[in-house]
Amino acid sequence: MVRPRDEEPDEQWRMTVNLLAIIAVLVMVGAGFWLLRELDAARKAQECLASAARHHCRQIR
Repeated sequence: MVRPRDEEPDEQWRMTVNLLAIIAVLVMVGAGFWLLRELDAARKAQECLASAARHHCRQIR
């Protein structure tokens, strides 16, 4: 079965859009993990500052 020539650019465009969507999702997942790590570090620093052992708070990270 021979495909019409006008379908090829649509398939290429769809593949390009799908690839860009996958890259965007991976970037968002990576940013989410980074944000969670930063929020966890901030929480640990805040808990340390609230505790009595304030002189060791710089080591937490």
